[in-house]
Amino acid sequence: MSEMEKTVFTKEELSEHVKVSPVVESDLKRIITDRMEQCGLYFRVFSRVKTAASMARKFEQKDYGGEHRLQDLIGVRINLYFDDDVEICRYIMEQTFEVVEWSTSERTDDEFKPTKLNGVFRLPEYLKAEISAETWDMSIDDTFEIQIKTMFFEGWHEIEHDMRYKGEELWVNYQAFSRYLNSILATLELCDKSMVTLFEDLGHTLYKAGRWSDMIKSHFRVKMSDASLYPEVQELLDKDLENVDNLAKEIYKTNRVVLVDQLLKRSRRVPINVNTIIALLNDGVFHDSRLTAIFRKRDVYNDGREESLAESRHYELRPLSRQTAFQMCTEVDGSRMKNGAGGSAKEIFSACVNQIYDWIVKKYGQLFKDMPQRPSTYHADILAYHVAVNLDWQKCRMNMHVRHMDPEVGGRIWYSEASLEIRETRKCPLAEARRQDAPPMKETPGVWAAMQKVWLCVSNGYAEAKREDRPEREGAGIFFSYPGYYKSIVDSIGIFNGLPCSNRRRIIREEGLPELEAALQDQSRNFPIVIIISKEDEDGMMDEDWLGQFRVSDFTRTVCRYAHVLTCYEEVGKALLERLRKNKILTPADDVTFDAAYFPRLYIFWPEGDVDDFGPEDVENCSFGRHLEARSDARTYDIVRGGQALYHKVVTDLRDWNVSADMWDGFQLEIMTEIPR
Repeated sequence: MSEMEKTVFTKEELSEHVKVSPVVESDLKRIITDRMEQCGLYFRVFSRVKTAASMARKFEQKDYGGEHRLQDLIGVRINLYFDDDVEICRYIMEQTFEVVEWSTSERTDDEFKPTKLNGVFRLPEYLKAEISAETWDMSIDDTFEIQIKTMFFEGWHEIEHDMRYKGEELWVNYQAFSRYLNSILATLELCDKSMVTLFEDLGHTLYKAGRWSDMIKSHFRVKMSDASLYPEVQELLDKDLENVDNLAKEIYKTNRVVLVDQLLKRSRRVPINVNTIIALLNDGVFHDSRLTAIFRKRDVYNDGREESLAESRHYELRPLSRQTAFQMCTEVDGSRMKNGAGGSAKEIFSACVNQIYDWIVKKYGQLFKDMPQRPSTYHADILAYHVAVNLDWQKCRMNMHVRHMDPEVGGRIWYSEASLEIRETRKCPLAEARRQDAPPMKETPGVWAAMQKVWLCVSNGYAEAKREDRPEREGAGIFFSYPGYYKSIVDSIGIFNGLPCSNRRRIIREEGLPELEAALQDQSRNFPIVIIISKEDEDGMMDEDWLGQFRVSDFTRTVCRYAHVLTCYEEVGKALLERLRKNKILTPADDVTFDAAYFPRLYIFWPEGDVDDFGPEDVENCSFGRHLEARSDARTYDIVRGGQALYHKVVTDLRDWNVSADMWDGFQLEIMTEIPR
C-alpha cells in the first residue's frame, strides 16, 4: 500500500471520535465466560479496549486504509490449562460468534514459540450500537479479537516478546544465551504436551482398573462436582465388560469435543458430574436403551442441579443516599421571549411549562405510551422508571419528579425535579423599571406595588447506596450536569438571578455600578458573580495577557447558566472596589490600596458573602490536576498550570458551590412516590 493510501490518525482524533461504552467489553467477557463455564473447561479470561494512544501507534506502524482496517479495538485473551483445549475453545467460540478469520503462530521444526491462536469475530449488533458511529469512519472494523493461549506459554510470553522479539539487540553476539532461552521454551512446550499425555495415560490405567468415575475425571478433564456414580450405572458398566466394544471403552474412546458439543446444545446449563457426562454421551452417541431408562428414572439433568449464582446470591439492601449534580432557584423574567420582557407572568409560566413537559415527553415518552403529548397532570411507573407531574393552570403551579436507573452503573438512580410557580412580591416600580431597561419613571417615596414573578427551582442528581470503599461525596466535576429543560428555559425564555443571565461577555460601565452593587447585596441571588478587572493596552482595549490561557469568552459560555461573568477596565474597577469597601461589601486588608499597582485582579463574589481574590501571581503559580476520563486517555489525569489551571480551578469551585449550597430541598426522594400538589 502506498504512503498516499495509508491512513494515520492522531491520539487526539481517535480520543474524540472513538467512544466505546464499558458495556461492550463487560458483555463480551461475560458471554465468553458463560460459554466456557457451561462446557466445564479450566480457563481464565482477560479483556481490554485499545486506548487512543495504542491505536495511534498501530496506525503509524501498520498500513491501514481502504479494506484493511484495525480489527482489535476490543481484545479478549483466553488462557487455557491444557494444550488440547485450544482447539476445543476455538470450536466453542465458533458456535458463539460470527467468525471473520483465524490465524495462528507459525514456527519451524527447530523453533520454539508459544501456541497462540488468534480469532477475529464480528461484534454483535447490540454491542456495535454501544460504540460511537464516528468509529467506523476511522479505518476501524466492527470486529473484536480473541487470543487463545495455554497457561504455560502465557506465563513467559510477555517477557519473551519484550526482551527478545522487541529487544533483538540484547542477543547480538550472544548466541549461547539465545540457545539457553530456547531450551527453556522447549521445556515449557514439553510441559504443555506432557500434562495432556499424563492424564491420558492415567485415564487408560484407571479404565483397566475398572475405576469408572476416576477414568471419566482423568480423560475429560473438565470441572465437575463430586457426585458419585449411580450404583445402577456402575453395575451396568461392570457387566458390560464381557462385550468387546463395552460401554466403558466407548466412554474412554470418546473425544472430549463430543462432550463439549453436547453441553453446548443444552438449552440451559446442566450440572457436570460423572452421571451427566455419561448421560450426555448416551444421548448424543451411544443411544443405549439401558442407560436411557436409568437416567430418565433418576431425572439426571436436574439431580444435583445447584442454584445459579443469580438465584443464590444474597444482596444486602442499603438505603439510597441522595447526591446533587445541579440545583438552582431563580426568577424567570421572560427577557428572551419573542415579545421580550413585556410578557406577562402567566405567559412566562406557560412557556416554562411547555419546555419542561416537552423534555419529559422526549425522554420518557417511549416508555410510557399513554403519556399525554400536551402538558397535563400525569403519574406513571414502570419498574425503575418513574414520572410524576402535577400541573394546576388556575393556581399557576407545576411540580414534577422523574427518575430512571443508570444503564451502566448498577444500583444508581438518576432523578430530576422542578417546581414552577407565580409568586407575588412587593417591588419598587422605579427599581423594576431600571432593571428592565424601561423608560425612566418618577420615583414616589414610600410607593411600593405588588408584582407577579415566575420562580423556578430545579434539582438534578443521583441516588445510590453508601459504600465503604467510596467517598461520601464524589467530585462535582465528574457528575455535574443540569437538565435539558433548564438550559432551554435559560436560553429561550430568560432568567434573572441578581442580574440578567447572559452567555456573552459583559463589560461594566460606571453607570452600571449601582445595579451591580444591588446584585451583590441581593439575598435571593444564587449565582456567584465573577468580576475580572484589567488594565488598558496601547489600543485602549482590555489587556488580558495576564490571564494566559484563561479565555474569558470561553469561560463565560461554560458557566453562564449558574454564574455571572463581568469584566471592566481599571478605572471602573477601582471605583467599584472603593464603593464596595465603603458599603462594607468588600473588606480587604487595611494595607491594601486600590492604586495602579494593585490591578489586574479576578474576584469571585459568592452568594453567602465570601469573596475570593486572584492576582497575576496567583495565575502564574496556579496548578490543577485535570481529569481525562471523558477523553478516554490512557492517563487518568494530567497537570496544567497558569491561566489554564486557574480556568479549571474556578469552574470546579463554581460547580462545587452549586451542588453543595442550600438552595432547595426538593421532594423527599427516599419516601415519596408522588409529589405534593
